[in-house]
This record gives sequence, C-alpha cells and structure tokens, in this order.
Amino acid sequence: MFFILSKLLDFLISPTVLLLLLSITALLVKKQATRKKIIAAFAGLLLFFTNPLIINQLYGIWEIRNRTEAQKTYDAGIILSGFMGKDDIYNTLSFGTGADRLTEGLMLYKKGRIKKIIISGGSGSLIDDTRESALAKDFLVRYCAVPDSAVLIDSISRNTYENAVESKKIVESEGIKSSVMITSAWHMRRAQACFKKVGLNVAVHPIDGMYREQSYNPANTIIPDTENINRWEVLLHEIAGILVYKLKGYN
Repeated sequence: MFFILSKLLDFLISPTVLLLLLSITALLVKKQATRKKIIAAFAGLLLFFTNPLIINQLYGIWEIRNRTEAQKTYDAGIILSGFMGKDDIYNTLSFGTGADRLTEGLMLYKKGRIKKIIISGGSGSLIDDTRESALAKDFLVRYCAVPDSAVLIDSISRNTYENAVESKKIVESEGIKSSVMITSAWHMRRAQACFKKVGLNVAVHPIDGMYREQSYNPANTIIPDTENINRWEVLLHEIAGILVYKLKGYN
C-alpha cells in the first residue's frame, strides 16, 4: 500500500499535472473573469517551472556532490537502480539518464577501486515487473567482461529504503567490510539517510548531477526551457520522498 501511495503522491505533486489541470479548468470554466485568472496563473507557473536560473540554484543547494575518501579501495560498490530497463519493441536494453551510476561503478571496478559490484533494485513500477538489477548484471557479465562472481544483485527492493535494507543483507552475508554507495547527486541525500537508518556505514560516490556550472547570460537566466520542468519533477520527487520516509520512519 505504501508503494502505491508514494506513486500517487508523485503524480499529485507533478508540475506537469498541475499545469494540465489548470489548462483543463480554464477550458471548462464559463465565467470570463475566473478564466482569465486561471490563464494568468497557468502562464506564471509555466514561466516559473521553465526558468533555468531558479531550478539550477535550488539544485546547487540540494545536491550532495562531495565524495568521501575518493582514493580509497573498497570491498564493494553499491549501485542503486533507476537507470535502465528493457525495450520490448526493439528487444534490447534501454538506458535512462541515470546510467552514469552503472558506468561509474564499472569504471571503479576496472580501476581496482572496488572488488565487487552490488546492484540494488528490483521493479520500481506498478505495471512492469522487470528486475533491473538482473538486467544490469547480465549487461556487465555479457558485454563488459566482468566475472559473474564479482556481481551481486538485490532484485527485491522497489524503493530507496528497501535498497538500503537489501544491500545490508548482502553486505553482511558476504562478509563485506567496506563499501561505497553510488547514486545520482540529486538522489544522494535521501539514499544516504536510508543507509544510515538501517545501520549500513558506506562512503558516498555521487554522480550524474543536475546542477550545472554556468555563466549568467539570457539562456541561463531568463529564456524558458521545458527541460527544466523535468528537473522540477525530479527535485520535488526527492523532497516528497524524504518527507514521506521521515513520517514512515525510513530516515
């Protein structure tokens, strides 16, 4: 039930959904004065959510970008899922924007910085039961020459808290003494809190951030870009996740 409710909350706080509801309401409202106010609200929110400067500054505050003990060698690297799936139309693997999590973990393994790779993540969808960690392991073993024995997977977890719970089980069962957790910089705040809650001490290796170093020019400050709506979606999802997890006792 909690999993379903969290997905429903994601839907309700979505800027896209809010803008869509406003546009539909404007079409349905008969009173001209009210319609004008709704259209004005829609235009204002659209400018706000597409503004590049506002969301970038918020990510500058939100993201955790510092890596702990960056040069140390670890027994394992824990890669959190949310970066790939299966494309049934073309019968191939599909990598999302978080694919840097997997490639960074692979590079750390190839450099000898981590001895084993733990991939944590089952299905995070209400309708698709594809186990992401199994897909990722198959990719690493089949196409990246990583030994099967070097990749451990958790195919059960469906959210960040469960990632932490299941990762701890693997770490303890395998006798792993040191580990580094690899996830996106914008996701690290919630992930770190969950790992701390379950008592799994990990170094952090953020990657794939949404904050951008930028010069101040019209393109970076006032010119609207619809890509920023997606950046808002991600940030609000993370903030809501932390608040809900706190109420649930997950962090």
